[in-house]
Amino acid sequence: MSGEIISLVIDGQEQDLSWIELAERLNRTGHVTAASENWLVVRAVQIFLVQIGMLMLEIGSVSAKNTKSMIIKNITNASVAAICFYLLGYGFSFGDQGDEFIGWGGFATKGEMFNVNQSYHLAHMFYNFCLLNLVPTIASGSLSERTNVVAYFVLTLFISTLVTPIQMHWIWSKEGWASYQTRYLLDTGALDYAGSCVIHVSGGVMALIGAIVVGPRKGRFEGEKASIRMPLQNVTYSALGAFFIWSGFYGINMGALLTFQGDTAGPLGRIAVNTTISATAASLVVTILARIKEGTIEPYSIVNGICTGLVGSSAGCATMTTEGALATGILAGIFYFGISRLLCQVRVDDVSDVSPIHIGGGLAGILTAAVFTTTETYALAVLDSGDNTPCGLLYTCNGLGWRLFFANLAFLVTVVAWSTLAGLGIFLPLSVMGLLRVDKMTEDVGLDFFTITAVETIDQFSKRKL
Repeated sequence: MSGEIISLVIDGQEQDLSWIELAERLNRTGHVTAASENWLVVRAVQIFLVQIGMLMLEIGSVSAKNTKSMIIKNITNASVAAICFYLLGYGFSFGDQGDEFIGWGGFATKGEMFNVNQSYHLAHMFYNFCLLNLVPTIASGSLSERTNVVAYFVLTLFISTLVTPIQMHWIWSKEGWASYQTRYLLDTGALDYAGSCVIHVSGGVMALIGAIVVGPRKGRFEGEKASIRMPLQNVTYSALGAFFIWSGFYGINMGALLTFQGDTAGPLGRIAVNTTISATAASLVVTILARIKEGTIEPYSIVNGICTGLVGSSAGCATMTTEGALATGILAGIFYFGISRLLCQVRVDDVSDVSPIHIGGGLAGILTAAVFTTTETYALAVLDSGDNTPCGLLYTCNGLGWRLFFANLAFLVTVVAWSTLAGLGIFLPLSVMGLLRVDKMTEDVGLDFFTITAVETIDQFSKRKL
């Protein structure tokens, strides 16, 4: 959103408002333009392309015997997330009667906020559903080829109802404790423009917890070898998936504007360029590191490098300088490569490398956003507070640079802690109840045969073969 200040006469008094403050007042009075609603809906549909990309990326990373299970998982994730967010999640995120920790109101599209301006809030709900829907897909991406379908259902239910909506409220609502609108956190609030931390770090942490609790696939780590390459289906699927994700990320980062500003100059061009630079820089860094360290160039590493750079771009896409976007991509690529290889060394089996992608990229993004943001770009994209406009560590803005950095750091630590607790609270009970991992025969034969096709039970299959 543009932070440019405009002067208006309201109720006989002249008031200075930013574009976001004006949009909120128009929301409450029902005068949001059709252009803003169209903007949100179109960008949300573009974001949904990421789901196609993630599905193709995951299918390319597993063996053919588990293809159907991946399709069912991702479609079920989207279906469960949509209903949960409609019933409760949106109210916990953006309900107009909440406090600093959680929203309240607007459940199932009921309440005053929908009575005043239903059309815009429905568009806003749809946009945020498409964004939130990324989290359960990320969190479940590390569990492929050995996880019970029931576990995916439970995971998506809790993420879409409570875990992510509460985090979204913290930073993107007008009451949240980390929001730039309240400025409770170090007098600046945190800067996570399109979700590097609240969406990607959170999903990556839960994916990592899940991979640890469920354990590696059979044959993934054996003997003294650090890791054994498992059968992969088709790198072409993963490459096409990466391009779908790349296209969708323009919707994620541009959609965070939330309102269409017409003739007013905004940060769209900066968002597009920064997103592109970060993605390509990370891909090149991963390619170079793979060549130096391992003597080869793997297509999967290049694809994952692109995704990592895209994740890193989201936090500061509208506020960073282009040099900052380049630094973000470089740092994201290094983080991804290091985390991915470290997980292999400690024998954590993340099938699609989702935790290195989203933790590495998100960590780079949330930190560099608070280093390479200028007061001018922050004022244009977020909020113009005059002499109190924050900036990154590299710039001078009345001492607010270090505050923004430590606000982002505090928000990062909080999201990691919250997501860790959520991941443990979901995966450990499922494991104890025997609902997390499938049995050895199902894993050997493939989830498609037993849990998806279900032509006969495992006992029937065993007796028939005997």
